[in-house]
Amino acid sequence: MALSGGGASEQVDFRFINRGDIITLDPNQMSYLQDIRMAYAMWEGLYSYEPITLEPIPGVASSVDVSPDSRVYTFHLRREARWSNGDPVVAHDFVFAWKRMLDEPGDYTYLHYYIEGAEKYVADGAKGLPVDFKNVGVEEVDPHTLRVTLNDPVTFFLDLVAFTPFLPLHEKSMERFKEVTKEGKVTYNQHFTRPPEVVTNGPFVLKKWDFKRRLILEKNPNYWDVANVKSRSLEMVVCEDRLSQLMLFDSGTVDWLAEVSSEVVPELMGKGNQALHNFDGFGTTFLTLMVRPTFKDGTPNPLADKRVRQALAMALDRDQIVKNITRCGEPPATTYIPPQIFASLGWRSTPGYGFDPKRARALLAQAGYPDGGRLPGVKYLFRSDAGPILKELAENYTSQWKQNLNLDMPLMQLESSTAKELLKQKDYAIAGSNWSGDYNDPSTFTDKYLSTSINNDSGWENATFDELLKHAAKESDAQKRLRMLEQAERLINEELPIIPVFQITNQYMFRANIRGINTNPRHVTMFKSVEVIK
Repeated sequence: MALSGGGASEQVDFRFINRGDIITLDPNQMSYLQDIRMAYAMWEGLYSYEPITLEPIPGVASSVDVSPDSRVYTFHLRREARWSNGDPVVAHDFVFAWKRMLDEPGDYTYLHYYIEGAEKYVADGAKGLPVDFKNVGVEEVDPHTLRVTLNDPVTFFLDLVAFTPFLPLHEKSMERFKEVTKEGKVTYNQHFTRPPEVVTNGPFVLKKWDFKRRLILEKNPNYWDVANVKSRSLEMVVCEDRLSQLMLFDSGTVDWLAEVSSEVVPELMGKGNQALHNFDGFGTTFLTLMVRPTFKDGTPNPLADKRVRQALAMALDRDQIVKNITRCGEPPATTYIPPQIFASLGWRSTPGYGFDPKRARALLAQAGYPDGGRLPGVKYLFRSDAGPILKELAENYTSQWKQNLNLDMPLMQLESSTAKELLKQKDYAIAGSNWSGDYNDPSTFTDKYLSTSINNDSGWENATFDELLKHAAKESDAQKRLRMLEQAERLINEELPIIPVFQITNQYMFRANIRGINTNPRHVTMFKSVEVIK
């Protein structure tokens, strides 16, 4: 396939448009799907994912020994595993990366808290107390053996170590990008993620990164399983305009659209377009609410009253939202976790608050707003650069609140990076959001709302919820553990730090000659297996 750009022409085997432009290629900091997707092309963990089922399979580790109490995992690393510069992948590469995850916390650092001593290490470090990584249950037994000791049995731990927060890093190549703050804290300049400096151990290596235009990856000749990497090269094309994306696909310029404009999906579905693949997602679209007693500026927060949140939830007719706006087959949602995705595990969801405007008005009156009007300091925040559908949803939500509660809700639109930062700083009131799970266990949803979680944008703290998750982490009986997690989810659905609106569906576009792109709800693609059949 011819690739044009900057006056040059190159041959690329597989060309695609990701969910959005890259935000970071630092595994320590990434949390957006488009970044995580590229990480699986460039790095490999102790375990990887089977391309179709996404079950965990050996990666850098050829095997693992698990202790009788299921708390100690001893990973045996492949001696043939190599970094892209030819260095062997060794246990120290994981120790270095995991220690950095604790020293320089990212959105997913909390997943390391399953490891003995990790949470205390982070907490003590944040207080300025002396810390010693030897007290964390991660041990380099020898260059090809890594021992990990957990606080409690974690049934999905092999799934976890395949996930991006557990990827290894090549310390030697990062050394010259090390920066030390005046407080003595070590950080790394993000240039270590850019070619030609970036050193990775996955099936592909990053060769070019033209900002806001493209990334080009080539097969990593030093990858231990290079014989089974199907494509010689990949190009991620950056194209923000959704209709232009479709034109690039229709012209044959790109082979895969990893996200399809919601404005055209209903029409494509109606025409029976064979290249469109519409399938269940692994998450929920919801409204996130900042529920702390005061806003960032110190003024009282009306959303701290649970009755206000419940009124907002019961004043939304979700059926008309999915029928008239999204129109991609999304099931309406009153629960945070899509009930069906863990059905095979025995999961049972309790429905949350449905459409009930009469009760909503009564609750709002009880909370002190009998005539509606304005909720002081409350605005609805949405991302202005993520397609017109988000604006339509924002206008629909606020219109329904006006119609059913006589509430006047101003809109505030900001570009994605600014909106994300406001959510992270909890400097907002209500915002459109969503969450997709990262591994095959309900805790991938519930852990987000622990009071200690960086991903808990709502500021919601519930001691009963935290305690349920603490006990669930120690429960060895799988069904008893599920019952605890169900109770925890019920608290979210009742307390409403978020208002579920609809379950996510995924839309891909790829032609019949593309192999290796799965339609698994988890939305993960293992590029190692992707190829174009000529």
